[in-house]
Amino acid sequence: MKKLLKNAAVFLSAMILLSCSGKNGTFTSRSTGFGGEVTVTVSVKDGTITNVKATGEKETAAIGGQAIAEFNSKLFEEIKGSSVSGFSSEKLDSVSGATVTSKAVHTALSEAVKKAEGKSTSAKSGKNVKDGTYTASAPSYSVTELMTLDVTFKNNAITDISVKESGSSDTIFETVQNNFIPRVIKSQNLATDVITGATVSSSAVKTIIADAITQAGGNPDAWYKPVKKSNKTKKIEGYDVIVVGLGGAGLTSYLGAAEQGASVFGIEKAAKIGGNSTNTSGPMAINPPSRVASNGGKFVEENELIEDWMEYTDGKAKKEMVSLMVNESGSAFDWLEQNYDFKFGDTLKAFFNPHPWKVWTAYTDKSGKNKDIGYVNSIEAAKKRNPKSTYMLELTAESLITDKSGKVTGVKAKYYDGTTYEIYGKTVILATGGFIGDPEMSTKYLGGVWHTRAVTQNDGAGIKMAQALGAALYNPDVAPVAHIAHLENIIRTEELTKDEKAILTSMVLDTKTLLVDGNGKYFNDQVGRLLAFDSWKAGPNYYAIYTEEQMKNIREKGLAKINVPTFYAQGGKPSANVPVTTLDKILTVAEQKGDAFKASSLAELAKAISVPSLEEAATKAGIGKSNRYYAIKGATYVYSSCGGLDIDSQMRVLKTDGSAIENLYAVGTDSIGVLLESKKAYVTYGGAAHGWALTSGRIAGTNAAKQALGK
Repeated sequence: MKKLLKNAAVFLSAMILLSCSGKNGTFTSRSTGFGGEVTVTVSVKDGTITNVKATGEKETAAIGGQAIAEFNSKLFEEIKGSSVSGFSSEKLDSVSGATVTSKAVHTALSEAVKKAEGKSTSAKSGKNVKDGTYTASAPSYSVTELMTLDVTFKNNAITDISVKESGSSDTIFETVQNNFIPRVIKSQNLATDVITGATVSSSAVKTIIADAITQAGGNPDAWYKPVKKSNKTKKIEGYDVIVVGLGGAGLTSYLGAAEQGASVFGIEKAAKIGGNSTNTSGPMAINPPSRVASNGGKFVEENELIEDWMEYTDGKAKKEMVSLMVNESGSAFDWLEQNYDFKFGDTLKAFFNPHPWKVWTAYTDKSGKNKDIGYVNSIEAAKKRNPKSTYMLELTAESLITDKSGKVTGVKAKYYDGTTYEIYGKTVILATGGFIGDPEMSTKYLGGVWHTRAVTQNDGAGIKMAQALGAALYNPDVAPVAHIAHLENIIRTEELTKDEKAILTSMVLDTKTLLVDGNGKYFNDQVGRLLAFDSWKAGPNYYAIYTEEQMKNIREKGLAKINVPTFYAQGGKPSANVPVTTLDKILTVAEQKGDAFKASSLAELAKAISVPSLEEAATKAGIGKSNRYYAIKGATYVYSSCGGLDIDSQMRVLKTDGSAIENLYAVGTDSIGVLLESKKAYVTYGGAAHGWALTSGRIAGTNAAKQALGK
């Protein structure tokens, strides 16, 4: 009997040890978020969760990135100490307004815990799926339609992905269709890197494939495997000019250098050229000679404009650079139209400025289709001027190469497949588009992380590379280019009709109700002719405050006016003064998305939206007592940062002592701070940022080439 009990004890101890060993350690799983891959790592000891961490480097900074930060700093604390046995991710809250990222975190967490339990579907069985074609949809770049794809499986492999709705602009989705989808089919791997410049669209494809795998009876987690990267280094030598970034400023840098006969190497981290410039309408151009001739005279006196510009910037802009912009932008306009595949508007227009100066127009390629075609055709034409000239896409510059004396001699860059390139040249032009895509720099200089209409590939790379060599900044804290006010989380899914979405958007744009900034301060008095141009003054976010009485009036009588965003309208066309009978439904969905908050007092509402108080603002607005208050959360959507490197009139990058860094130039929004003033909006004559990109690029390309060629 003793021997039997002893054997039973030994057996029980062994089982306990086996159980504990099976539940100790770290367990990782992945899923696809809104902007990229989300990874969750769970630490387990004796069958209990001791720590959880999520990462998602490619998630959009303003939504997914902040959601992941909230999971790590707050929400994961709620599940520490939970047993892995029978654990459900339903115990974990989600982050309002970050539905896709929250779902990715929940999915990855559940699978990681299953691994800790030893219940995870094996990689082999999880990869098994039923043959067939499965249709799925996911939110993507578009605010009016979902991405919808047909995914076909045969013999446990993806054999085809066909597009029903792209959910993206044609030019962005083209890079996904031509690059990302073929790579996923070839690799059969959901960990395939997303396409820079199309991260949201690439991630939408991953989400759809994961949905299709689930429909087909498989486990998406089993379709993730480590991506093998090259560790090779390739050396490319003998170039006169290296251009880092091929947006508007990079393109004209390339063209300007090529016209001097220089050999030019272009570096672009996205899978297409054009950058943020292809998302904008047109540039400032002061008195283009061709248009002056057809108009019968100048549109504006240059000196008058320069003096007005300097007055607006309180003398803080560099006058020689403002003069350069005013005097050279018109000739850059004609140069592009007469020599390359671009067609500008025949008539120049005035913008939102007290002066009716006609200095702005839109443009496209000569066929009238889009700017992207013009960019490609123009750079290809420039390449032909020197047989050595070329450019590479999906190549990310990481650092500048210098010789022993500190002269810039090249650029080190990483290709999408992991290969390192060392590219050597006599001069380097930085045209990386500013820093609006970098959360750390945006927070430091612009007071927070901003929503962006721009491509978030503009992450300050050029500025940081130059700073590493001692470069000085000039007005890095200029307000970002802001032309759009909208909801914090634009609703891309279909819980609401287009008209209902338009009503919610109209409410967040209503300047007749109380508006408060991100600190709860009264904001209406800072709004001028157009909220979209002034919402940045509130910071990255603002709130439209309503009382229950106002909401009742909307239910019964409708909105007095339908406010439409300058961009990102979602297709609805509701009428003013028509009762909004579904207002409660609209508000419920808005709450779920993180766009609306309600409370029984102003104090409770202030707490809900994380501001110190709303009492003072309500008093200023004349808001009386109510039994319920609402806040609709708005955001400013920006195009780019507007501060950057200090430069001289040749576009050479300057050190803090005013001397030039040898062989280094900076253009576009990497250096636009020289035209502007700290903590103030950029000038509103029309298209100044884009005009500077095209003009500064041409000047830098010409000067860099002449230096390299000894002209």
